[in-house]
Amino acid sequence: MNQYDIIIIGGGPGGYTAAFELSEMGKKVAIIDKQPIGGVCLNWGCIPTKSLLKHAELYELLNNLDQFGMSAENINFDFSAIQANNQNAKVRLSKGLNYLVKKYQIDFISGTASFVDRNTISINNNDLISGDYIIIATGSSPKKLDYFQGALSAKDIFELPSLPKSITIIGAGAIGVEFAYFFNALGSKVDLIEAQENILPNEDFEVSAWVKKIFQKKGINIFTNENISNTNTECTLVAIGVEGNIKNLNLESVNIRLSSNQHIWVNEHGQTSVENIYAVGDVIGPPWLAHVASAEGSYVAKHISGLEAIPIEYNYIPACTYCKPEIASIGKNEQFLKSQNIFYRVGKVFLNSNGKAVAMNEAEGFIKILVDNQNQILGAHIVGSSATEIISQFSIALSNQLKIEDLIKAIFPHPTISESIHEALLQLK
Repeated sequence: MNQYDIIIIGGGPGGYTAAFELSEMGKKVAIIDKQPIGGVCLNWGCIPTKSLLKHAELYELLNNLDQFGMSAENINFDFSAIQANNQNAKVRLSKGLNYLVKKYQIDFISGTASFVDRNTISINNNDLISGDYIIIATGSSPKKLDYFQGALSAKDIFELPSLPKSITIIGAGAIGVEFAYFFNALGSKVDLIEAQENILPNEDFEVSAWVKKIFQKKGINIFTNENISNTNTECTLVAIGVEGNIKNLNLESVNIRLSSNQHIWVNEHGQTSVENIYAVGDVIGPPWLAHVASAEGSYVAKHISGLEAIPIEYNYIPACTYCKPEIASIGKNEQFLKSQNIFYRVGKVFLNSNGKAVAMNEAEGFIKILVDNQNQILGAHIVGSSATEIISQFSIALSNQLKIEDLIKAIFPHPTISESIHEALLQLK
C-alpha cells in the first residue's frame, strides 16, 4: 500500500492549490480524481464559460458597428468552431497544470475515491492508499429539477452541437444570467425564469434592477417570482444552484458530519469532524467560487504543515458575473444593511459621466460604494465595463481595513473606468 503525507480527493482549484503548496513544503502528496485536473472551473465552468462569453461579446459588437461609424456584411458564426475554441483554451491551461503536477512530483491518480477508514482510501473499490492527512476537495454538481426530464445543466452547454433557436433558463443567478446573455447575443430567443423577486438575487437591488432593464432591452424575456413546471422552448437549462459532491465517498464509514444540502461541515480551520480529514471548496458550501476554493486550499495546506495562516475573511470575497455589462460586488449590499438597521452612506457615480466609458461607447452602469459612520467601506457594487477587474481594488481596501480617506489619497489614472471610484469616494468625504 502506498503511503502519503497528504491525500487530496479532487483536482480542482482547492485541491491542486493545496497540493502545490504542500509539495513545496516537502510533503509527499497524491491527488485522486476521475476527471482531468482542473475541476469544474477549468473543464466546464469558469474558463470555458468565459470563452463562450467572449465570442458572444464579439458577435454582438460586430452587429452594432454602426455605433462606431463602421459597417460589415455577412456577419456570421460557426457554433462548432466556438465550441472548439473552448476546448483549445481548456487544453492549453490543462497542460500547464499537468506540468506543475510533474514539477512538484505529485502523484495524480485517475479514479474514484472512497474512505475505508480515517487514513485509508480505496481507488475504484480496488487499490488502497493511505495518508496521514486527507483533504476532500470534490467540488459540487448542479442541482436538478425532477419534473424537468432531459433538461440541460451548465456542463451540458459545452456539448451542444448547434445553437438552439430558443431556450428557457431556470435560475437567474450568475450562471443563469451569463448563459442568458450568451444565447441572446448569438440570436436565440431566451426566457429567463427566477423564483425570487429579482434576478441576481444575491446582488444589490439596484444592480439587479439595472441588469434587468438592459437585458429586457436586448430582448431577453424575464419572469420573476415564478415557479414553472413546463416550458415551450427548444431546450431548458436548469441553473438553480449546486450541491456538494459527496456520493460514493463512503463518508459514513468515518462519521464525517454533514451540514445542509449535502455539504460537509468544517470548523474555522477547514477540519471536518474527523481531525485529520479536511475539506475545502464547493463541497463545504457557499460561496461556490473558484477563488474561495483556492484560498481555502492554501489555508489548509499551511494549517496541516503547522505554519501560521491568515484566516479567510468571507465578508471580503468579491463575486463576479461576466455577462455584458459585467457585474461585480464585495461586502454588504444595501438591502442587507437596511434589514439590519445598520447606518450607511452611499457614494454613486454613473459611467455615463466617465470619459473612457463614453469614448468606448460602454457608458451603461455605475459604481456604488457603501460606508459606515466611521468611513469604513461596508460594500461596493459595480455594473459596467471592466467591473470584474475593478472590484479587486475594493478587495484590497476591505482586506486591509482601509477607510475612504486612505483611498482618496491615491491618484487614479485618466482616462480609466476606475477613476469613477475616486469620484464616488469624494461624495463620501
